[in-house]
Amino acid sequence: MEQIEGAGNRSKVIRRIGVFLIFLAVLGLARAVARGKYRDIGLAIYVIPVVRYYYIEPVPFSRLIGSYIRNGNIREMLGSLGDPYTRYLNKDEYKQLLTQTEGTYGGVGFYVVFKDNHITIMRPIKNTPAEAAGLRAGDRILTINGESTAGMALDVAVVKIQGPPGTKVALTIERGEGKEHQVETVELTRALIDIPSVEWQVEEDPAAGKIGLVNILQFNEKTPEDLRKALAFLAGEQVSGMLLDLRYNPGGLLTAAVETAGCFAGEKPVVHITQRGKRVKTYTGPSGKKWGLPLVVMVNEWSASGAEILAGALKDYEIGTLVGRTTFGKGVVQDIIPLANGGAFTLTVAGYLTAGGHSIHEKGINPDFTPEIDENLEKAVEEGQIEALEEVDERTEEKAREVLRDKILQTRRSERTAEWRPERAAA
Repeated sequence: MEQIEGAGNRSKVIRRIGVFLIFLAVLGLARAVARGKYRDIGLAIYVIPVVRYYYIEPVPFSRLIGSYIRNGNIREMLGSLGDPYTRYLNKDEYKQLLTQTEGTYGGVGFYVVFKDNHITIMRPIKNTPAEAAGLRAGDRILTINGESTAGMALDVAVVKIQGPPGTKVALTIERGEGKEHQVETVELTRALIDIPSVEWQVEEDPAAGKIGLVNILQFNEKTPEDLRKALAFLAGEQVSGMLLDLRYNPGGLLTAAVETAGCFAGEKPVVHITQRGKRVKTYTGPSGKKWGLPLVVMVNEWSASGAEILAGALKDYEIGTLVGRTTFGKGVVQDIIPLANGGAFTLTVAGYLTAGGHSIHEKGINPDFTPEIDENLEKAVEEGQIEALEEVDERTEEKAREVLRDKILQTRRSERTAEWRPERAAA
């Protein structure tokens, strides 16, 4: 996403901030500061106009100023917007956020998301303390070292969970519903987590021959180059098609998702950014060699953000066939805005439409094929039963292989027909 531009209409901003300062004086600023309030007023003078002019929805100055007066700090003022993606980050939190886009950090090894008003584990990373402790997708984190996560911003929770390798963190985990409801506290020893970006391998299908399996786990700075390495390897192995796994992918960098999509769609539009008061901005994939063999893409309810941008482009252009469950439905974009104190704040500045112009926010992307799941299995999945989740994943993979096999065999039949078609000429 492009950087925030000048605020514009600065005279009005200065006048309104002047009123703001008068309000604070009347309410007893010195006394409030002594109680720990308004210590970040210098930052607030910058943050409030930025939110006013660039937040995805119009927010009156009076509402922002009133919220700051009541709460006395930027963090709670931003929280009052009710947007889980707009939040303040102190210096340490901002540093941790940056490490997530670089690919290595100290922690326990899982992705989290804000879901149904809970900080929820999206997926544990392989060979990490979280996986060894049996944490699973759908687990809700109630406390971190005894501190409740109720009302806690996602990035704040992440910073509290992460830390130097060898140190410990205690998490109270809630999983399941009804009879399957469980609450337990687990103590984990942090380790150096090297976040994989792309994993790939080749397997032999009895009917289709060699097929490639590529799993994009997130979109960080390494992802486009890692994917190009994977595609080059598969080409060298002369595979007949590919299964692309985007399940449990939480997204990441917009630019990485766009560049990755270019490996399949080429220089076609990948995503359309819709920002308040501005023209729609379209991001296009880079030029270069692109994948041209049969492609099937696996998605589920944990495929979010950048994963949805890629899946949407592949579906809209009919490059790949989607198999699985409806995706998460995060169709908004955040800008990360550094602050003078070394911290930053993330601000939802835009929505996005898929390559074909479809809005997916809070709706997700519907796959082309969904594995058969009866009511009992669906209920077990909603309750967070690990066996049910694994069963759904297995059925998704079986269906995806079936669809890919059919696409490969159909391609071969078409090629044979073309080879044996007699030449004709009009006289």
